[in-house]
Amino acid sequence: MCLDYGIKNIGIAIGQFVTKTATPINSLKAKQGIPKDWNFFKKIINMWLIKKVVIGYPKSSYYNNLKKNRSFINNIKNFVRLLKNKFKLEIFLSDENYTSRAARDFIYYNYNLYNLFYSNYDVHSLSAVYILEMWLNKNY
Repeated sequence: MCLDYGIKNIGIAIGQFVTKTATPINSLKAKQGIPKDWNFFKKIINMWLIKKVVIGYPKSSYYNNLKKNRSFINNIKNFVRLLKNKFKLEIFLSDENYTSRAARDFIYYNYNLYNLFYSNYDVHSLSAVYILEMWLNKNY
C-alpha cells in the first residue's frame, strides 16, 4: 500500500510486487494531516493483508531546508509514528518529488479536463500510484 500524504487529503494506492504495478484506491480526507476515518485504513489493511506501507516523502534537500516546509516534514514524521503504533506495519519513505504534478498532467492531457478542482479524478491516489511504482521498481 502507498500513501500520498497531505494535510487535507491522503491518496491511497495498492500495488503488486510481482508485476510492480499499482492501482489507485481512493483519497481519504484529513484534518491537519490526520485522517478523519482511521477505520478506512483498517478495512484496506485487513482486506488486502497489507504488511508494508510506502509513504511519499519530499526528499529534495532544498525543499526540506525551507522553513515553511519543516512543519510539513514534521507532520509526515508524526503520521508515520501514528501509523506504526496503530497498525504495526513496516513503513518505507519514498521520494515523492513531482508525483502530484505528474498525476495532474496525466489527468489533464488524457481526459482534457481544464479544471481539475471540479473533476472526479483523484490526483492524490494517482500520485500514490506513481510513488509506489517507482518504489517497487527500485526495490524489487
